[in-house]
Amino acid sequence: MRILKKFKRSALTVGTSTLLITLAACGTNNEADTEAGNNGGSDNSEENEEVAEDYPHDPVTFVVPFDAGGSVDGMARGVANHLDETLDTTINIDNRPGASAQIGASHFINAPDDGSTYFAGTQLYLSANIVLQDADFDIEDFSMVNFEQFDPVTITVHENSPYETFEDLLEDIENNPGEISYTTIYGGPLHLTGVLLEDYLDVDLNPVFYDGGGEMRNALLGEHVDFMIGNANGDKAVEDNVRVLAVADDDMEELWPDAPPINDVLQDNYDVEIPYVGSARFIAAHTSFKEENPELFDQFVNAYEEMFNSEEYQAYLEESGADAVSEFRGPEESDEMNLELHELMLEYQDELAEDEDQQ
Repeated sequence: MRILKKFKRSALTVGTSTLLITLAACGTNNEADTEAGNNGGSDNSEENEEVAEDYPHDPVTFVVPFDAGGSVDGMARGVANHLDETLDTTINIDNRPGASAQIGASHFINAPDDGSTYFAGTQLYLSANIVLQDADFDIEDFSMVNFEQFDPVTITVHENSPYETFEDLLEDIENNPGEISYTTIYGGPLHLTGVLLEDYLDVDLNPVFYDGGGEMRNALLGEHVDFMIGNANGDKAVEDNVRVLAVADDDMEELWPDAPPINDVLQDNYDVEIPYVGSARFIAAHTSFKEENPELFDQFVNAYEEMFNSEEYQAYLEESGADAVSEFRGPEESDEMNLELHELMLEYQDELAEDEDQQ
């Protein structure tokens, strides 16, 4: 069983970008919006023309729900540093970490829905906020501009670890129920992979939760946990100090040539395969902005696609190593991908919540 295979590229050659950024621009004030809504299509059209004259805002803000230095932050900054020239505006990064990304997501939702603020987030953390943490927003409040990165999950250990292979680790997990610890972020794709391993292999693990990728990797580097469920591209930041035992992808030789696909190991030893998930990093706009200003939303999407396909941005992706996990999918495919991931979160919400109760 393979989740999201239809969204993945058939090859690792340059795909498309690094951090999905939704910068759809300009706005109407609340009073004008209300008036336009009450007076019908003609007035609304006139209002949209006025909004278009101010496109794009200066500055524009990308809200990142994690600390600076993590994978989503890196993607957002890469996009911002190239998209600002295409849009001829200033793009600021606003880091709002905490509560497994819920603080940042709530800040974005409560920001003006006028195209001045966009959300650089990751699935399944967004769905976890909604399904597991009773967030004050819903999945339909976010309209995807692009799922730029699909970064497959990895099974990673410290270079000093006694585990030389994924089989070694699995054997120890079977022999020591509930004792083998791994570092993760609550409710996201990394945590879900741990839950899937428990479910499909009938084993018990000991998850240790952190608020961001930087903290999570530091825990592994400090040898505070037995292993990390990380990401193929994200783990490159610590590649000199870790060993990747397996990757949830069939085509990651470019990044980790010595790491076999997770399901190859599981099929050979247990005759099972788990759904493949990964950190799906995106840029999103308020759905209300997209619905009320569709031409401006499309204008931003076109600017983003132009930026993504530029020689400068492609060179940046290749230099940063993000080309292997980056792609321009566009709003329609990205929205479909978002809802499929949300359904997966709904399916496993009880098992994920149980892990938090045991902390």
